[in-house]
Amino acid sequence: MKVLLHNKIPPSKKRDSHCGFTLIELMVAVSIFTLVMTISMGSILAVFDANKKSQTLRAVMDNVNFTLEGMTRAIRFGRNYHCGSGGDTAQPFSCDDGRTSLSVLDQNGKKHTYTLNTITNRIERTIDDRTPYPVTSPDVTINKLTFYVLGAYPYCSLGCSPTDMLQPRVIMVVGGHSGVKPNIKSSFSLQTTVSQRAFDFQ
Repeated sequence: MKVLLHNKIPPSKKRDSHCGFTLIELMVAVSIFTLVMTISMGSILAVFDANKKSQTLRAVMDNVNFTLEGMTRAIRFGRNYHCGSGGDTAQPFSCDDGRTSLSVLDQNGKKHTYTLNTITNRIERTIDDRTPYPVTSPDVTINKLTFYVLGAYPYCSLGCSPTDMLQPRVIMVVGGHSGVKPNIKSSFSLQTTVSQRAFDFQ
């Protein structure tokens, strides 16, 4: 006759073998999880901000390029450039010191005046001295618009006053930024040179 002996685990040790996490272990795990999630959310938000900045900059550049293209077309095919606030295209006027306004006659004889509205920070166009209207988007802030006009006077050899033997051309400098928040704010500065297409002669 065999007697089987079973090793019985004391009740206290049996309960210890089925215990869960302690409070300290839970707090450490939650802290590590919170730290990892915080770092991850910061990275995700940075990616979103970069994407938003990229989209804003692209929209701004599209708008500014469209505006400059219209101005360039009017200047290239125009004549009688007048640099400055006077805008009298009957008396062409050059300026190598830079002005914030430019007037030009287009191929149809209409006067186009481009200037910067310092209140709205937008480029405005006026046709035949009518009510000016903005040509840049309100999402774009233009801080700088400068025109340099060379050779605006009709071609004249020595003995004339003023003496001008240059083909008319305009240098435009545009600067500004887009976006309101500092983390998505994008600044830009553009410069282009436009020459009169028609040959300047007297």
